[in-house]
Amino acid sequence: MRAVTRIKAGSARPFSIRIEKTLTKETDMATFNIPFNEEFRGWVIEVIKNVRRQQYTPELLCEHQKILECMYFYWWSMDMKKEEYATELFADDFQYWNGNPGTTDKREQALVSKWCNRVMQTMHMGHQPMIWLIDSDHARGVFQYEDHMCYFDDAETCEGWAVYCEDFVKENGVWRISRHRMAYRQMDGFYRDPIPPESWVPEDWEEPTY
Repeated sequence: MRAVTRIKAGSARPFSIRIEKTLTKETDMATFNIPFNEEFRGWVIEVIKNVRRQQYTPELLCEHQKILECMYFYWWSMDMKKEEYATELFADDFQYWNGNPGTTDKREQALVSKWCNRVMQTMHMGHQPMIWLIDSDHARGVFQYEDHMCYFDDAETCEGWAVYCEDFVKENGVWRISRHRMAYRQMDGFYRDPIPPESWVPEDWEEPTY
């Protein structure tokens, strides 16, 4: 038997609701129904209300598309094992949030993601985007999200359903992520060994130069 703690890949901090369970290979995969953090819920409602009232011009629709591409680029880079690209994607005032405020170090966040993803086939999938264009340089977006992770060694899977609430800022004409927030609603399975050793150096790390 082995004890495992439910912690999201890419996070240096556990969820605000921490569940520990002992499983064997013969045990059915546990499903966790995770209550919505009320602060997070308020952010989401604010966005969808403002998007409902939002008026568009051709120029604003172009900005909307570039913000979508920013978020989709993040998920694609995770699945292509290029997690280090996030160091360019995140803004100068970046902060991660997963139940509680987390790291402000862009490289640390990318490194943790690369450590977790290295042993899995990953699929990060974002849906139903709602983008609130606050002003010419600031936006907030919410996304429904699901992931499917499959370990290379034994095909054990971990699946999650979550909501992202991202703050975007335009720096030097380019949209970037300044607040990287997620809240899981349901989780099937567990993530193994989510924190890299302090001395760990990835074999493949391509500094973004595009």
